Amino acid sequence: MIKNTKSKKAAFEMSMSTIIIIVLSVIFLILGLVLLKNIFGTATSSLATIDDKLKTQMASLFADEDQPIFIKPEDGVLKIRAGTTNFGFILGGKSKYGNDVKRGDIQFKLTLDKKGTGNCYSKIGEAKIKQWFVGSSIAASDTDNIYNSMDDYRDDMAFQRIQIDIPSGTVLCTQKVFYDVIDKSDTTQTLPIGGGSFTIEVLRKSLI
Repeated sequence: MIKNTKSKKAAFEMSMSTIIIIVLSVIFLILGLVLLKNIFGTATSSLATIDDKLKTQMASLFADEDQPIFIKPEDGVLKIRAGTTNFGFILGGKSKYGNDVKRGDIQFKLTLDKKGTGNCYSKIGEAKIKQWFVGSSIAASDTDNIYNSMDDYRDDMAFQRIQIDIPSGTVLCTQKVFYDVIDKSDTTQTLPIGGGSFTIEVLRKSLI
């Protein structure tokens, strides 16, 4: 009788230890997944809207640095995982002579860099890359006058959120994109403001 009681006690203790181990394993698994999600999320963070706070910050940068064009993120490198939708970055421009602007006065043109054997252009082609840009037209060459309107504005500045969707299954590649910004607030002439480039780095699709 005593031996049977000891066996039951040992079995009970073993079952409790097993339950505790399982619970701890589940907790650590959840914490690990959350950590991975946070790590992966930083590489594909996007700017959902151009709110007043962001406009104020950008206006301050324009004033402090006296620059005619602004891009956010500032380094111009967009790291986007395959399968990401609604990734956004901000492009802004100031009017040529400091006059107030309205919707559509400041416009921008996007042109793909077609040089290099390892870029996205050479790997997947121009047509598929153009599909990444939601609502924005891409010029076929530097001489094409295909411009997009900046629809958010304040005083002498205009801003536009440019949306990019990278389909699942897109190969790992890098694509440079040139941008040119113009001022059309003067109806008699088009005034060039400036230009630059940003780079899209397509990363592996997130596991979560």
